[in-house]
Amino acid sequence: MRRFLVNASAGALLISMTQVAQAQDTPPAAQPADPGDIVVTAQKREENLQKVPAAISVVSAAQLDQRGVVNIQSLQQLVPSLNIKDSATTLDSSVFLRGVGTINFSIAAEPSVGFVVDGVTYARSGEAFGDLYDIERVEVLRGPQGTLFGKNASAGVISVVTRRPGDELGGFVEALATTDEEYKLRGAIDIPIAEGITSRFTGNYGWFDGTVRNITLDRTVNGYERWGARGMIVAEASPALTFTLIGDYRKQNSDCCAEVVGTTPAGALAGSLIGVDLKGDETREIRQNTLTRTKEKSWGVSLQADLDVGSAGTVTSITAYREYRNFGIRDGDFIDTVYNIAGGHQLDDFGPQPSETFTQEIRLASPGNQTLEYVVGGFYYNAKQQRTFQRDDIVCSATTLPPVSPGLAPCAPGSSTLRFPSAVGTFGSTIESFAIFGNLTVNVNDWLRLIAGGRYTHDNVDAFNNRIPATNGGGPGLLNVGANYDLSTSNDDFSGRVGVQADISDELMTYATYSQGYKGPAFNVFFNQNAGQLDPIAAETADAYELGTKFKTADGKLTLNTALFYAKYDNFQANSFVNLAGSVITQLTNAGSVSTKGFEIESVIRPSREFTFNAGLSYTDAQIDEFNLPPNAPAGSSTRRGEQLPLAPTWKGNVGGLWTIETGGFANVEIGGQVALTSDQVSSLEANPVTRRAITIDGYVVVDANIALVDPDGVWRVNFIGRNLTDESYATLITPGGPGGSFRYLLPRDVDRYFGVNVRFNY
Repeated sequence: MRRFLVNASAGALLISMTQVAQAQDTPPAAQPADPGDIVVTAQKREENLQKVPAAISVVSAAQLDQRGVVNIQSLQQLVPSLNIKDSATTLDSSVFLRGVGTINFSIAAEPSVGFVVDGVTYARSGEAFGDLYDIERVEVLRGPQGTLFGKNASAGVISVVTRRPGDELGGFVEALATTDEEYKLRGAIDIPIAEGITSRFTGNYGWFDGTVRNITLDRTVNGYERWGARGMIVAEASPALTFTLIGDYRKQNSDCCAEVVGTTPAGALAGSLIGVDLKGDETREIRQNTLTRTKEKSWGVSLQADLDVGSAGTVTSITAYREYRNFGIRDGDFIDTVYNIAGGHQLDDFGPQPSETFTQEIRLASPGNQTLEYVVGGFYYNAKQQRTFQRDDIVCSATTLPPVSPGLAPCAPGSSTLRFPSAVGTFGSTIESFAIFGNLTVNVNDWLRLIAGGRYTHDNVDAFNNRIPATNGGGPGLLNVGANYDLSTSNDDFSGRVGVQADISDELMTYATYSQGYKGPAFNVFFNQNAGQLDPIAAETADAYELGTKFKTADGKLTLNTALFYAKYDNFQANSFVNLAGSVITQLTNAGSVSTKGFEIESVIRPSREFTFNAGLSYTDAQIDEFNLPPNAPAGSSTRRGEQLPLAPTWKGNVGGLWTIETGGFANVEIGGQVALTSDQVSSLEANPVTRRAITIDGYVVVDANIALVDPDGVWRVNFIGRNLTDESYATLITPGGPGGSFRYLLPRDVDRYFGVNVRFNY
């Protein structure tokens, strides 16, 4: 057990340190008396955001609708300190908060930022990537959240709350179309079933052509087709007992996300990309003969029971089961032809990865406004994942075909000496966790509160890897040795939290907290795992300090929340790029100790009912403190102390506004805009300074705007949107290992300017 304490005297310090939540724009009938009031469930109970002693950003459905935003990736332009890494498949997408996250390709490791939807924990954050629809709000909790949310929240939590059913028959339909051929349909309906039983059913469909042209296949890629549905039934069995049953289903077929080669390959392989305009992150063409694509299907069901037990509080039970199926195909050589020189061979990957997760949480939360307020409970988690991965190569050693450019001759059956190496591996993991937790707030008097909490966790991690040796002499990215590994480890942890909270005045609250985070042990289980990579990777732990204030004027016209933070992570689990048998791969490792420190400021200003302004700014210094050198590193190797962590921009900020013009006619007018900036960031823990600079993503600014016509009675809305108005090109990841030592760029959805119109009808 690790000791923990906090300096309680820090509670009255500073008027500068926590975050602010984006304002929630609700219809007049649901608008609270104070327009600054936002209700969150960050502490497993409904509370006013301004009373919660933690850094939390809240993005409402109205904000997302205003900007035409309906996906998780776009949240990073609204929330300081949030960064999202896309991948060739959503399976490997990752979330970063305050510069900390996990670029994870291992099947036996978990994320650092937890993802929770309606109280249900998702095993992999990538399962939730895609469209957000019928959302009530998104809560982003920054910093370790181990006490209440557990081991996969060592850097924070994204909690999505969907809309609950209404009491009357009604709903909405909505359609979106853009100039770059993205189309979306959404709809929902509330159906009262019987006295005390209500339901809501939602559905969505989306199709996008893409942003990159594949010259070889003569088609546009990096688009998608997806659809999903969700149903919720709320039944009041008695005045004290309520059941909530939720089911959802999602399916996606996408030709995403092919990485563009943005720099010229060295030597003769420069001729392999003839016709491609290589311009770094401005490249929009590829030459790939295999269509990189992903097929996904996920579904889940949860049952929540809430029982009012009088003065003791409310007992809540959430039982959930989820399945996630991902089948990916990837062009791993990034060229369209086999050539007779090293680096000119073909490499394709494909295979399914099914997973299933069962979770059970039960907790007791006391009523609010008591001298002692508490949440106590238990949590069980069981996640099983398995992947069958096949890598096929084509290797050419001689050819009689004429060269297409100096030193570069193509190969083809009948005129070349070809080998077809291949290997198949099946690997997987079972991660089981038991936890008990509690959080206590002591209201010493009407202005001072003391906070204490803790969570005990026991983890069991089992993993296996069965791989046949590569056939036909091996090739790029293929080991000529088989694998037959069965691995197991377990770990116990206690994570604590203490703090003090004080109301300096009716408008100003300040707090100081010390919290611990925990991320369970892992194994570096992947296709080419070898005998030197069998040891478990130690559990990641965090010690975090936060000083914050939350200020809101009595009339709700100004909200200003700020935070100062410092967190140190030991046994930081990270990925780095390594070259294996001629192919660049990533490898999970215990990178050592890292730290992150900085400040966050968020504010909402409402000078009148017609105007709303919001702004956010974060400064994050996330760096390596002590780096674990690899085995057999040469004497005098750099400790790399002070290097920036991957995907941790020093500065992030956003500013936006909304002007509502009440015309007195058939429609009101809303004019909105948003500017988001991100400073330079590196893509991985790369040691070579030259490569490190090459994989640095330059800072960028994204400008969005919208003009909407809104029915004064709230029946219809027509929203004209513009995204990335300055046509700012940028990458979300830059990776070495392209043909001839070139670099690959992963491009986001909003990499180019586009316009659209969104029409909504409420009934």
